[in-house]
Amino acid sequence: MRDERRRRGWRHWLGAVLVCGWLGQLPAAPRVIVIDPGHGGTADSGSMAQRTLSASNNATSTGGLREKALTLELSKMIAEALPAAAARAGQEVKVVLTRTTDTNPDFAARARLCAEVGASCIVSIHFNATGGPKKALGSLAMISAESRNPNYAVDRQFARELTEACNAAVRRFLPESTARAPISDHHLHGGQGSNFFFQLARHPSLARVPKCFLEVEFIDHPQVQSAFLDRRPESFRAVAEAIAAFLAEPR
Repeated sequence: MRDERRRRGWRHWLGAVLVCGWLGQLPAAPRVIVIDPGHGGTADSGSMAQRTLSASNNATSTGGLREKALTLELSKMIAEALPAAAARAGQEVKVVLTRTTDTNPDFAARARLCAEVGASCIVSIHFNATGGPKKALGSLAMISAESRNPNYAVDRQFARELTEACNAAVRRFLPESTARAPISDHHLHGGQGSNFFFQLARHPSLARVPKCFLEVEFIDHPQVQSAFLDRRPESFRAVAEAIAAFLAEPR
């Protein structure tokens, strides 16, 4: 009986060793990169009362191109470029878009998707506009304000480096464009901040995930229309590849 127990114990021990060795050889799960094409659809969705409101469109170019269409076009190009960029970096990634058609999921739905897929980083793609007679050029990113963001330092570095990568490609078509410093969302909605960041913060699993809005360029500048938007097969491809190369790097 004692010998049988000893043999059984050895079998259990050997089985545990083999299982642990097998598990140690399992490949790491691919990083999940979520790209959020800003806006979309034909109407606003959600509500400010629930902090879910997503506007269907904000900026429009001098040639009549709508931000919602541009964000979707560029986001799809980024998604297409990411697998090859990740392979070059020796990485494996999974890319998820929060929308793939002209729809406008509210921010609760977008945030829920980010949590469900286990996002490793989140980038919401947008285009800027000054909304006044004085026009501007430049790429910039927005992050959640420090007072309500436990990941502020990481988000700020992520946003700064992403902006620089994006703007390096933009400057090939708009040499006077600049990479602006990241801004926080403290100015939005009377100090309440971004509805998207609010909804993301409701998911504890996303607390330490790098995230930002990326405003690629000010599209109400006449020069942006002629030198950048009218050349989208070239310009958007360059920007998409630059963003993909940055996001593919492990972080």
